[in-house]
Amino acid sequence: MSSRLPARSDSTFAEVYLLQCKLLPVATRLAEDRAASVRLAVAAQCDRLCAALGDHWFAVIIDLLQALLGDPDERVRSEAVLCLPRLAENVLTSAVEQNAKRGVSVLESLLPHMQKLAKDPSSSVRAALATSSGELLTLLVGLSVVTELDEGTQNKYAEFKEHLRHVDEMLIPLAQQLLNDKDVEVTSAALRAVTNASRGNVKELRSRLPGRNNSVSLLQFNSSRDLDLPQSPKAGRIENQPVVVPVLSEHQILRLLPTLTDLSNSPLWRVRQSAVEVVPALLGCTQQLPTRTAIAQLCVTLMGDSVDAVRKTAAECLCLGGGSLGGNGGGEWLHEIVLPVLDKCRQSELSKQRLLCLKMIEVLIKKQVCACSEARSCSSRSVTSTPEKSSLRDLLEMASSLSSDKTVNVRLNVGRVLGDVVDECSSSRENIEFIIRSLEELLDSESSRAGGGDRDVLYFTECSLSRAQRALETETSVYLHSSSTPPRRRLALAEI
Repeated sequence: MSSRLPARSDSTFAEVYLLQCKLLPVATRLAEDRAASVRLAVAAQCDRLCAALGDHWFAVIIDLLQALLGDPDERVRSEAVLCLPRLAENVLTSAVEQNAKRGVSVLESLLPHMQKLAKDPSSSVRAALATSSGELLTLLVGLSVVTELDEGTQNKYAEFKEHLRHVDEMLIPLAQQLLNDKDVEVTSAALRAVTNASRGNVKELRSRLPGRNNSVSLLQFNSSRDLDLPQSPKAGRIENQPVVVPVLSEHQILRLLPTLTDLSNSPLWRVRQSAVEVVPALLGCTQQLPTRTAIAQLCVTLMGDSVDAVRKTAAECLCLGGGSLGGNGGGEWLHEIVLPVLDKCRQSELSKQRLLCLKMIEVLIKKQVCACSEARSCSSRSVTSTPEKSSLRDLLEMASSLSSDKTVNVRLNVGRVLGDVVDECSSSRENIEFIIRSLEELLDSESSRAGGGDRDVLYFTECSLSRAQRALETETSVYLHSSSTPPRRRLALAEI
């Protein structure tokens, strides 16, 4: 039963109101039941109760949830805190529809209870609090966007922007406190919440605006900057296109960085690994290269970690960070930050760093990061400008330069990586031919070593070479049978 009902007769409304009056005491008694499982079920359904009983009773449901947040059973408290963002969404969106100011009061009622739960003795409650705070953060920013999308509603809904102050005053400090929690479960949950909030992909806000017959389409928040909100968007834009908006601001990112830096020095390697996983999401929330450089430093620092899993995660997050940046930001990230770090790893005296260089090359090519950055860079240049050297070819040459490395494991991975990226390079005959030449040179140099070379290096190199040759033959066959290929060119290829 929903509070958002079409026009009815007075007798029908009276019947509904009477039914709500009878059901509310039932819900209240169940919330005080001596069985914890019953109270837990009520805590999980508070948001639905709020929607079903109607706007007249939302204050009672909020009081009920407040009581459950202080329940003696930790499972009930955890479920209640997870329900909090859903209840807030119901009340806030209803307030937007009814043009009422009660949406601000719900936050003022519930947020102080969230702050108290940050000191809860149960780690499961604090972990649930971390998840809840991330969802609430995205909800608040999302609602501010919803109220601005329709033309002419900015002034009408200006009062709803009051709740944005809670982001800086309560939610960001709460996230910092949970990130510094002594329990690794809580810290990991807080890191996931920051990551999800930064990406803006955890909340789909459904709302109604006055004057509309249908619900506004789902607003899916994305960290990309490719789409900017215009000053006066048309009403139809809301229903036809997703809104793209970063959740955390530049200022909020800078506030979180010191905390994340501290976590990157944690004695627990899983915490260090989780701390660096947030990097790609954070990058989409900033347009300043100095801030991006500071964020990248988290990855660079952990690329020297003693744990192999942490080093690989840090390297992968550094490479994939450009995917969160819109416009030409991905190309700038690749050329200004990633490639210098990559070259430094290649020239390092430590074999682990040279192996990390090959790992980064594999990630950049297989995830097509360099191809995306080239496309953005080409689209931003004029037609008369001279194209830059292919980033893909640069990466292949860097990998090939390690073919004569003194460490067997490095040479082995050169052959393996060049074979693994053949499919991504198959669109360019020149790149496949370069891979084949590099593998043949590696095979010859390894065979000429004392004792005939390392058999594992030879095995992986031969496998990769066969794969590259098959890709070249396939590309040649397709080209030969293509009607667009000039006859003389087809004849020359056939002779080969």
